[in-house]
Amino acid sequence: MQPPRRTTGVSRRSCWASSTHKRPQAPTAARARRCVAARAAKDKPEWVRELEEHAQYDETVVKLLEGTNGDPDLIQEKMRREMDSLHSHIMSQKYGGEDAPMKVSFREVDPFDLWVWLELYHPPTSSELEMLQAGVAQPAVLEVINSWFMLGRLGGYNAGNLQVLYNASGDLAYMDYEMEGGDGNEGLPASMHDMSNMESQDCWTRFWVDLGTSDELGLDILINALSNFSKEQVGVRHLVVGGVNDDWPVPSREDSLPEVTMDPMRGPRGLDDNDD
Repeated sequence: MQPPRRTTGVSRRSCWASSTHKRPQAPTAARARRCVAARAAKDKPEWVRELEEHAQYDETVVKLLEGTNGDPDLIQEKMRREMDSLHSHIMSQKYGGEDAPMKVSFREVDPFDLWVWLELYHPPTSSELEMLQAGVAQPAVLEVINSWFMLGRLGGYNAGNLQVLYNASGDLAYMDYEMEGGDGNEGLPASMHDMSNMESQDCWTRFWVDLGTSDELGLDILINALSNFSKEQVGVRHLVVGGVNDDWPVPSREDSLPEVTMDPMRGPRGLDDNDD
């Protein structure tokens, strides 16, 4: 006769219930992170979503978004750091300028027939010459000279009208500026007349200018501009105002005049000869 079978106190019904009807479990950490990420993506600004869309085409955007997890504040902070770094890099660049101060000399000066000479530290390249007068990506000698002349042509070097500089109160706020009947607004306008193209020979460059009725203030401004230009862009060893270099004679005044002039009193060179 077999002894009675011992039970564990758990019925088959309870076992079936526990196997088929599991209690709900708390969400896992991964699932919680996914939920948070989904909510964050929904709340992202439009510009952040556009950056993320363009990241697949642009490595720069990928680097920008890296480590930010799409957080707008982190992205903006990273952008500011990048801009500050770029600004510091640009400001630290030195485009061949010279720390030594530019020497300035004056020789015979005829305001209506004036040659200006610049001795550089090395023969100028075509791009450096364009920087002085033509206008390229970097400021250069041609661009500096052209800008200086244009201001003079417009009457910018009028020493008789320096109301801001000589403001008696010293405070520019709400300053009264006289445009009619004030200093420098009557009489002959202070305008430059003509300027030639810049020429180059070895380390020297030169140009001819007719200062017209403009004041000597224009020469001070040219010296200041070229002095800083020499330090930051193309080194200028010596600036000579007036006179003629012994080894580089100048043409006659008529030959040095531009083919086309901005002087309303004179037509293109050689026009009168063609009329004969």
